[in-house]
Amino acid sequence: MNRSLIFSRFIAVLFLTCMMILASLMNAGSIHAEEESPEPDNGLPVVYLNIDESQGTIEDMLASKDHSVYCYGTFSVSVPEGFHYSDFPDLACESFTDIAMSIRGRGNSTWGHDGKKPFKIKLDKKTDLFSLGKNKHWVLIANAMDETLLRDRISAWLGDRLGFEFTPRGVPVDVVMTGENYGTQYLGSYYLSENVRVDENRLEIDELEEDMTQLPEITGGYLLQNPTQLPDDSPERFKTSRGIEWATHTPSFDTSDDGYDNPAQQNYIQNHMQKVEDALYSDGTGYREYVDIESAAKYWLMNEISMNSDGYGTGSTYIYKKRDTEDAVGRLYWGPIWDFDYGWDRIFNESGFTAGDAWVMPMFTDREEGGFLAEVKKQWPVLKEAAEELISEGGVIDRYYEETKLSAEQDEMIWKPDHEDFDYKKEVDELKDWIRKRLAWMDENFGLVDDLVHKVKYMDGEDLFAMEFKEAGGMIYGNEPHPEKEGYIFTGWADEEGNIIGYNTDVTRDMVLTAQFISEEEATHAEDIIFRRTSDVATYSYYVHQYPIDYEIIPADAIDKAVEWSVSDESFASVDENGTVTFNGPGEVTVYAKLKNGVVRELKLTVIQGDPPAPESVYPLEETVEMTVGQKKPFTIAAVPAEAKIHLYEYTSADESIVTVDDYGVMNAIAPGKTKVHVRALTNGETWGDFIVNETEITVIVTNGKPVPAEIVYSAVSGDKVSWRRGSDKEVIITVKRSVEDETCFSHFSDVLADGTKLTKDKDYTAVSGSTVITLKAALLEKLADGEHTITVMFDDGKADVKLIIAAKEVQPSPDTSDHRDQNLPLAMALSLLIFTAAFTLRLKCSDGRQ
Repeated sequence: MNRSLIFSRFIAVLFLTCMMILASLMNAGSIHAEEESPEPDNGLPVVYLNIDESQGTIEDMLASKDHSVYCYGTFSVSVPEGFHYSDFPDLACESFTDIAMSIRGRGNSTWGHDGKKPFKIKLDKKTDLFSLGKNKHWVLIANAMDETLLRDRISAWLGDRLGFEFTPRGVPVDVVMTGENYGTQYLGSYYLSENVRVDENRLEIDELEEDMTQLPEITGGYLLQNPTQLPDDSPERFKTSRGIEWATHTPSFDTSDDGYDNPAQQNYIQNHMQKVEDALYSDGTGYREYVDIESAAKYWLMNEISMNSDGYGTGSTYIYKKRDTEDAVGRLYWGPIWDFDYGWDRIFNESGFTAGDAWVMPMFTDREEGGFLAEVKKQWPVLKEAAEELISEGGVIDRYYEETKLSAEQDEMIWKPDHEDFDYKKEVDELKDWIRKRLAWMDENFGLVDDLVHKVKYMDGEDLFAMEFKEAGGMIYGNEPHPEKEGYIFTGWADEEGNIIGYNTDVTRDMVLTAQFISEEEATHAEDIIFRRTSDVATYSYYVHQYPIDYEIIPADAIDKAVEWSVSDESFASVDENGTVTFNGPGEVTVYAKLKNGVVRELKLTVIQGDPPAPESVYPLEETVEMTVGQKKPFTIAAVPAEAKIHLYEYTSADESIVTVDDYGVMNAIAPGKTKVHVRALTNGETWGDFIVNETEITVIVTNGKPVPAEIVYSAVSGDKVSWRRGSDKEVIITVKRSVEDETCFSHFSDVLADGTKLTKDKDYTAVSGSTVITLKAALLEKLADGEHTITVMFDDGKADVKLIIAAKEVQPSPDTSDHRDQNLPLAMALSLLIFTAAFTLRLKCSDGRQ
């Protein structure tokens, strides 16, 4: 047999061996995948989601951020023989096979996390799952952030016990998803639940239809929700006159998403919600006609006992209106209870009450019989008894633990395999312990609800101008909206005893405040507005998108402090009447503050994503400031780099008999003389309480206002021209003299400019205090182009110009390398020939079999 044939067979055997190894590895991978996703056997019903990926892949559905991608397939439930849930021991738990369905993602915060996802399922036919009532619509709640997997379930149990008209109930299940590309995967332990919707066997109120346009049909029923998670331009959203936002859930007026167009219904419910708000904010009990007080009290108690972080603040907050009858207006009902996975959080302490919502706070001030506060007190014992049953030995949570234990432990192994110290019983016991402590605190301190909210009435003479509701410990800020009176200036709000309410006044009781005025002729007007810095930096994130401007009005005793605020780019940012800037992302904007006297000050705000840098150094915008007795000026500094953040300023005057300085850096000239004003600029360090400190100072000269001599000339002692050769490490020294010798010229020094551009002290140049010597650093000189430049040394009463010549670096002759290149050419050619010859010889040997 020739060597060529042997060689060919060897290659074939090698190829087959590689293929077998590859197949073995692929097969091993499949086995491993099955080991990662075993068929569940945890004693719970198993939901099988069988997806036909020819109609849309599971991967695309899971990647859809807005839940717009659907998958299609069948829904099956396998119930272990004889199984019954502890909630429904007498109800049948049937198995179902291959019910046609569509499925998509759902949820907000949970969907955004990697890993376990929640789902919305629509069956092709109404099905009574686990005796919860026939319906097509169901949800699979992932409980991805709840290691007990019980928060939503115990909330639903409590809501049902409290007697809400409808509380979505659910059951724990294991879930398996299968697809041609996806394979078969065990997804873990889920909570199969009803969802919030107006429907038979759900929230059963009168349903509106598209063709209804007349009263009384269009008076109900409506399901509304907090609009936080809806797009800003959603047609469902609307805002009341007090800025409270709501959104219509059912019916939907979003024609792009299965909704319909019906202005009659849309206008009716928006106008009705305004009527309700007006009644809540009136001085009386008229709100009782519009609000179901019992459901409002129960809803508040549910959010309080669980300390629900989402309470009143997300789309899980619902309220619904029933249709009017001949005898009464259809009331608004709070609920249903939904989505409490951010409640029962044992990370936080178990103490405290909060009113929670702008529509709830007014009801707390109705302390009369039949009012909200009386209903809260009536419902508390009911909730307390139910909560005690929840946490009792062998009670509801213990039964839930026994049912869910195996499923929860397997779920943890799949989604958090590194969580080796996971102890499901410990998690559940800690939840029970937190509820026990929360229950005890609420019971012991329930009397605090009497003074949880206070009413503040703002009066314009005998007329009610506005009304606010403040939680105990809340504040009146002193800049609340006020009435206008021609020829007069508003001076503040006075309490019942005539005392003007100061800035940040604690509200500890119900208050009646009356607007106070002074005539324009008598008023002290604002003369200037002072910012700590003329530029600053703010951080943008999902949670932070505002920057309150820290400013001071001069004089401090000005009565008329009105500021007209504006911004350079309204598409990027806005500014309110208090100087708080709201921005929509990273970028830059200039904020303008205008006083009635025409003075305009600017603040350049740079918005960045992430933490701003700490300053490397700070410097004053003026090295020396001249003032006359009685004059006020700001001490303003800048930072290097310009976008560095300073959190705290500490100003001190070396001699307060000459100049004083306040917390805003406003200097007040007291008497003639010369002194220094110093500032410490502090930036938060990496460790709490640790600061990065930068310091600088200015010279302040105070006179009685005597004129400065007119003919003052500055000149350079070293001549009007200096030179420097590139590559040198030497510095350029410029010494300046002043024609009037009664003072050193340095006391008037301001800045150094290169070709009209301001240089940075200590970085580009040094100027020694008490001296007239300016030293230009070599690093600066290297940045300047070859040729002639003008260096200007600025003073507050003149300047000195010096010509600076930058000479090119001397060029040394380079060695000739052409011969070396020529010498390498034969070697390269020889190597190439050698490689070619070897390759050709090897080919001949393989082809003819010769040695």
